[in-house]
This record gives sequence, C-alpha cells and structure tokens, in this order.
Amino acid sequence: MDKETKKNIVKTLKESFQSSSGVIVTHYLGLNSTELTELRNQVKEVGASFCVTKNSLAKLASKSTDFETLNDFFTGPTALIFSEDALAGIKVIKKYSEKNEKLKFITASLDNKIIEFNEFETLAKLPSLEELRAKIVGYITAPHQQLINILNAPATETASVIENYSKKKN
Repeated sequence: MDKETKKNIVKTLKESFQSSSGVIVTHYLGLNSTELTELRNQVKEVGASFCVTKNSLAKLASKSTDFETLNDFFTGPTALIFSEDALAGIKVIKKYSEKNEKLKFITASLDNKIIEFNEFETLAKLPSLEELRAKIVGYITAPHQQLINILNAPATETASVIENYSKKKN
C-alpha cells in the first residue's frame, strides 16, 4: 500500500472516530466473506459502520481523538464498529457473536470510558432507543385511554341495561 493510500485511510478513519459517539473493537478471525458481508449489513441497518483496518493505521487515526485510549487493543485481526447510537452497535455485535463465535468482542469506548466484557453484556440487554420511545408513548397514552373508558362506561352500561330490559319484555 502506498503512502497516499495510507494517508487517505487514516483521514477517513480519523473522521469516523471524530463523528462517532462509540467505537467497538472486535476480532473477526475466521469469518469468511459471506459472514463479513452479513455482519456489515446488520451493522449498517442500525446506522453504524463496520471497518476492517490495519492496526497501525487505526492507531494513527485515533490519536488526538476521544478514542485514543483504544490504541492498546488494536492487535490481531481488528475490525471497528463506529456508531452514533453506541447501544445499537453493541446489540448487533452481541447478537451476531452469539450466533457466530468467530466474532469476538474485545472492548468498546463510550463517553471516554473503556467498556469491559461484563459492561458489554449488560448494555446489550438494555432496550433500544425505539423500544424506550414506544414504552414512554404507552405510559403517556395509558391514562388517557383509561379516562376514555371511564367516560364511556355509563353510556355502555345504560345501553346494556336497556338491551337487557328489552329482551326481558320480549
């Protein structure tokens, strides 16, 4: 690889580091191209990006960013997941690694904090942002729905009494 190509890769990686709220470091040893494509697609679906890179270039790109602390983990067959919603990226990696043991979680960095495996496991179990929004909307609308049911109850009961009375007369 020539110097110009390396400079472009470092520049692109640096932009990814700077625009991400979380970075996940994984090892992908043994994954074939079909499995890598499947993983890339799953990562892309949640708005994250999957990048296989040389460790030396990742170390250069992460300098002077919030993710410089990850440099010690750039060893072996490294793949990086850059994500705006770090939790979504963690969930995808967790789900895929359960299905395919060739993908290994190494570490992650969120808000200038290194995430260990135990924290990774815990974060993967949290509900997604969309699930949380749905729950909040449900909690907000539930009292209104109950109020409507209460207000409709007298009319429903009156109609039921009239119906029973008419059946009794027949």
